[in-house]
Amino acid sequence: MNWKNVFVVAFFMLLFLVACSTPYQMTLKDGTVIEMANEPEFDKNTGFYQFTTVEGKNARINKDEVIEIKEM
Repeated sequence: MNWKNVFVVAFFMLLFLVACSTPYQMTLKDGTVIEMANEPEFDKNTGFYQFTTVEGKNARINKDEVIEIKEM
């Protein structure tokens, strides 16, 4: 495999990864805005949203604190 093929394969893999994650924004009751790497998951048993921030940190927040979640 030559360098041109490696570059093309790497480019399409990167493009695929970028296309698969859509950033979201969560607005809290206190006015805080949190940017998330992808759509948060809601755990019905605990009442918390679980998500990964754009900085790569895992976080959880109570649904009662959330006003809005929207796709960016």
